Amino acid sequence: MSKTFKITSLVILASILGISCWAYFGLLGNPLKKNDAEQQVTTYLIEQKGYSPEQLIEVQGTYSSKSSEAPYGASVTFADELEAKYQYIIFNNGEIKQYSHTSDDPKHEEPMVR
Repeated sequence: MSKTFKITSLVILASILGISCWAYFGLLGNPLKKNDAEQQVTTYLIEQKGYSPEQLIEVQGTYSSKSSEAPYGASVTFADELEAKYQYIIFNNGEIKQYSHTSDDPKHEEPMVR
């Protein structure tokens, strides 16, 4: 193989890797930031809202490419309302708010932010 071919191949592979990473993080978000969002929302619900860890069945980090002001958050399932998901968002200033829920009869509703 010629030196030019090797360099060209490396540049193409690096470009493909770079574009793939950019697309992944742009569409799905940074997994480390999603994990951090899970921790922040869990801490918020326990320390500020008074829930116990047993009341929080699932806290799943989320990402929205549509919001530059609050791209990360978490979807929460409570033990007494297993069929409902409550969506919390984390603003860039660190403020956490409940954004929406899927419950017809919400037990954990907070004032909504839109």
